[in-house]
Amino acid sequence: MRNPPLSDSEGGGQAAAALGLVLRAAAGPHSVGDPVPIEVELRNVSDAGVWIVGVLDGSEAGIRFPYYRTAVLYGGHVIAEPWMEDPLVGPLLESHFRRLPPGEGFDPTDAAGTAYLPLSAFAQFRPAEKGRYQYRLTFSTESAHPEQWFGRFGQRDDEHDLLLELIGRVPRGILTATADVTVS
Repeated sequence: MRNPPLSDSEGGGQAAAALGLVLRAAAGPHSVGDPVPIEVELRNVSDAGVWIVGVLDGSEAGIRFPYYRTAVLYGGHVIAEPWMEDPLVGPLLESHFRRLPPGEGFDPTDAAGTAYLPLSAFAQFRPAEKGRYQYRLTFSTESAHPEQWFGRFGQRDDEHDLLLELIGRVPRGILTATADVTVS
């Protein structure tokens, strides 16, 4: 299915301020040894439509854009990061792009109808001690070249120009969000 065309006011020249990134931890209590459910939301905070891509294979490990870099901190030190993924990530597809109308948010880890993936560092981490943990997510679309969004295999040449156009519509920037969690 083709995405609807953009109007001139919805172009990729929008600032990253068009998006808000939020992490939310499920309401506690949270126990040692149990994973803490973390919700992610990207929200269009502008008055125009914004194009975006969710978490793809390679996004969390920084192999391909958009980056969704995760970390869990305890006592100010990083204690959990994503597992290194296979660098042979699949192709970028037109269906990976989503247009968010003004005010709309979405979960970039929700696979419904897409190939979006959960954030492995958050899903797999189990706190080993009582205390305060900080879950951190850094989202980046700041690629030096649009081809840094493409997969390492299976990328179709006949879609190259369309994908470059769609990548150009995604606002550029880096956003970071945190969620503090107390484990008892």
